[in-house]
Amino acid sequence: MRFPALVLPAIFHQNDPSLRQWDRDLAAAIENWTLGLKGILDRGISLADNVDAAVASYTSNATPDTEDVIAHTLGRVPSYFIVADINKGGVVYRSGTAFTKTNVYLKTTVASAAVKVILL
Repeated sequence: MRFPALVLPAIFHQNDPSLRQWDRDLAAAIENWTLGLKGILDRGISLADNVDAAVASYTSNATPDTEDVIAHTLGRVPSYFIVADINKGGVVYRSGTAFTKTNVYLKTTVASAAVKVILL
């Protein structure tokens, strides 16, 4: 593969015969890095690519303001949670039970809400 014409136009060209082998190797390494970065950016950067987080989905208890136990795969005790989606007009809040490496404990002010939380 060769550098796209607009990537490093003012620096050097990989096929320039006056370049030392080291320079050619550097150009090849930069090209590989650039193509790898382009591949990541082309497919979009996801939350999982950038943040140590886990997403958990659950349906809240049929009785409002009752503790729900939600299993997660974060592998550590979460510090925070963000409500990413809820299908009813309610509030999700901490139940008072301490989060663990495997579970979070939340309450919801409405019955049987489908909730998705991001655990950080």
